Amino acid sequence: MQKQTQLTKFFSKKTKEQQQSPVRTKLDDYQMFFCTPPTQEIQSKIENQNAKKKCSNNLDTWIRKSSLQQKKWPFLPKNLMYQIYKFLQLRECATCSQVCKFWMICYNDIYFSYSFFREFETSRFNEKELATVLKRSSKQLKHIKKVGDIIKGQKISSFLEKTELRTMLSDNSQQQGSLLELFKLEPKKQYTSVFLTDKDLNSICKESYKSLQYIQLISCQFMTGKGFEVIGKCSQLSLINIQSNCNLKDQNVQVILEQVQELKTLMLLKCDGLTNQIFEIIGNYCKKLERLDIGCNPQLDLIECSPLKRIESLQSLSIKENVVNNEALEMITTNLYKLHSLNLEGCYEINAYSLMQIQKLNLQRVNLKKIQFKEEDIYNFVLTAKSIKLLLVNNNLLSSRIEKIIHSRQ
Repeated sequence: MQKQTQLTKFFSKKTKEQQQSPVRTKLDDYQMFFCTPPTQEIQSKIENQNAKKKCSNNLDTWIRKSSLQQKKWPFLPKNLMYQIYKFLQLRECATCSQVCKFWMICYNDIYFSYSFFREFETSRFNEKELATVLKRSSKQLKHIKKVGDIIKGQKISSFLEKTELRTMLSDNSQQQGSLLELFKLEPKKQYTSVFLTDKDLNSICKESYKSLQYIQLISCQFMTGKGFEVIGKCSQLSLINIQSNCNLKDQNVQVILEQVQELKTLMLLKCDGLTNQIFEIIGNYCKKLERLDIGCNPQLDLIECSPLKRIESLQSLSIKENVVNNEALEMITTNLYKLHSLNLEGCYEINAYSLMQIQKLNLQRVNLKKIQFKEEDIYNFVLTAKSIKLLLVNNNLLSSRIEKIIHSRQ
């Protein structure tokens, strides 16, 4: 009891300076040493040091759990890593993955990332890379699976050599019916066809009927006219481009246009199955159309194009390599007086008198390539048609005085 009393008195009389740091104190009477407890500041330092050691020991586990995207440097967030990888080829991404474990994890994850493959172009891959993507990504990424279904039955090397395919995911790609925003399929070489069946197109439109805005199908010779009608299910389409298909008929186009009310660009080139009735169909259903391209259809008689005047929003018309005489051109200038752009490339029956008719329109862009004129006729045309800002003619007709006039208007 006597020893405890003395110890209690000793600690109660200690000064504040002694309480701030650990001090060894000697009790003379009992020849004993006591160490005062450390302050809260020193304890926190010791705890921080222990925490750092523990963190360094568990770094590998920390990486594997992918919690790095919530941390600061030296690790970038995964989403930012995906954006960096987008600017690189897949083989270059594989090289970058050797930098560290985290970059390797990000590289492996891109195969399951909608963000990385939002814009998918087969031209970016070689045969081995495309095979790897189709194998690893098609199970989780729907649009990659669709690409795999189109290529199925073909050699990948042959597909890459002949065909270019491009898709773009919509912003709401995870929602039902909103997979793609863009679908584009075309051959890499002229006078060749690409392999796309009615079933493939139906599958694509079924998954994207709410979101698809742009569709381009060139030289899809295996498609039937009835197969094209499924495009009409995609009511949000603003651009339809169908080229080089003899199976497409007027009634097929009508089924599509009856359902697509927001269409702004319609391109139907080299479709031999179309007749003059197509003008009536377009005039009735395309009230918001701004651009129409029906070039390379010599079977069409443009004298019958008067129904197009019902489209008040029409600003651009392309009838290149069609049969266009002065009577047909007069019909165009009379009924389509709101045009800003006119493409007459390869319309060989156009002459100097035709230029006088074109002057009636308030055109800003005119294409007269592959047509024989005199330089004087072009000069007088440009001088009179003061609204023209872009003129495309054969090189031998583009003299310096014509160029000066055009440049002064830009």
